[in-house]
Amino acid sequence: MSTSISTAVPLHLPAPVLRDNPPNAKRTIEALRELGYDSYASVMDLLDNCIDAQASNVEIMISEDKGDLRIAIQDDGIGMDEDTLDEALRLGSDTQRDSGDLGKFGLGMVTASIGLARRVEVLTREDGGQLLYGGFDLDYITEQDRFTKWIQPFTGDIGLHSKGTRIQLSKIDRISNRNVTTFASTLRKQIGQVFRKFLKAGLKITVNGKSIEAIDPLMLNDPETKVVLDTEIEIAEGVAAVVKAVDLPDYGQAGNKERGIIAQNSGFYVLRNNRQIMESQKFDFYKEHPDYTHFRAEILFDGSLDSFFHTDVKKMSINPSQSFLDKLRQATMGLITESGRQGRRRANARRGEIDHTLAESNITRRATLIPKPKALVEKRGPRIKSGTTPSGPGQRSRTPHVTDLKTVSGLKVVFEEGNYGEGPFYLVRQQGKTIIVAYNREHPFWRELVEHATEPKVVATLDYLVFGLANAELLVPEQARIVKENVNTTLVGLLV
Repeated sequence: MSTSISTAVPLHLPAPVLRDNPPNAKRTIEALRELGYDSYASVMDLLDNCIDAQASNVEIMISEDKGDLRIAIQDDGIGMDEDTLDEALRLGSDTQRDSGDLGKFGLGMVTASIGLARRVEVLTREDGGQLLYGGFDLDYITEQDRFTKWIQPFTGDIGLHSKGTRIQLSKIDRISNRNVTTFASTLRKQIGQVFRKFLKAGLKITVNGKSIEAIDPLMLNDPETKVVLDTEIEIAEGVAAVVKAVDLPDYGQAGNKERGIIAQNSGFYVLRNNRQIMESQKFDFYKEHPDYTHFRAEILFDGSLDSFFHTDVKKMSINPSQSFLDKLRQATMGLITESGRQGRRRANARRGEIDHTLAESNITRRATLIPKPKALVEKRGPRIKSGTTPSGPGQRSRTPHVTDLKTVSGLKVVFEEGNYGEGPFYLVRQQGKTIIVAYNREHPFWRELVEHATEPKVVATLDYLVFGLANAELLVPEQARIVKENVNTTLVGLLV
């Protein structure tokens, strides 16, 4: 006989007798070491504590002793008393935190430390207070299978400031590069960018004695950098994130590369409480491509918005709501598109090619007002050779810089360049819904005038005129060809 449970009938169960339920120490530690910290993120998470402790100076020392790497981070902040140190060495500490603090979950000192090392030692004192020594060792915790730590007075002289904290990591077994010089050099660059706002405000940080300079990916100190957006995007009623976008200057291929103006660095830089947590994010707004190299933007929000951005425990990523992403896209997509157009223009200029994107864009936007020939079925054939025309069925000649732009009706407008000998100034053909206008680079008018044009509006004006003639040729072929022949004769005559 089967029975069923009805939630409508209350069950008269005894009151629960609670007991402690401590986690398995060994397995918990192993799991926490797999949170995904990289070596540099671990150090920077520990730096967060120094800044929250109101430090003005932070010294980081990286050294090697008999094959064991050691990292020491010392600050001149407010230091800790015994109760605060006891909490700091606890997983999920109960230390008081404000929304403006860089720390978030009370896990930073422990999880960031064990992301690198198996032994953590802390020396700290408040102004005028007693010097304390605390820490823990993962090997002992694993051996005993229970969480343990030590906290005791310290009477030795370790060169600590009159107040402040020193964290020492040893038994380092999870570092990305064991070469001290290389690791220190990379760490300086990452700290310089992640904490740039604090460094600009006066915070001093050194790594192995070398001061760190602020590195601003938006290059706002460069007088040639153009701020194209500075606004707020509302997250909820009364709260907003700040978004600032720039168009970086162009220093040529070598100069751009030297300054890090490359496709990989394009995108959005996300800062929580003025501390960077993500860099060069595209949010699927556009693909990583050299055309967009000069677009960069900052998203700034404070810790009170953590629940909206879903900041992770490592402070290395966010998961913003779709609503915010929609607003961000609306605010920046036009700027991204324009940056891409300018990028193509620069690339074309470097290759000695003419940029037709302005005309393509405008013709596409107004395509619904333009009489269009009936779409044809595209037939493909072999590529044409220099000295021949592309007017035969299915023939085509494409250059690498060509941009296809869809209209609302599905029409595509493409400007090309090719070598067609003594043929006319331009040729036109239609493949499916694509109207292709091909300029003849061997025509005297092109060689004498067009290829020297650098102003986009000049090229666009010519493109508009030629497109009008070309489109008319498709609509009324016989009459339009007569006009085309006269235009070609006139152009040649002017230049002979």
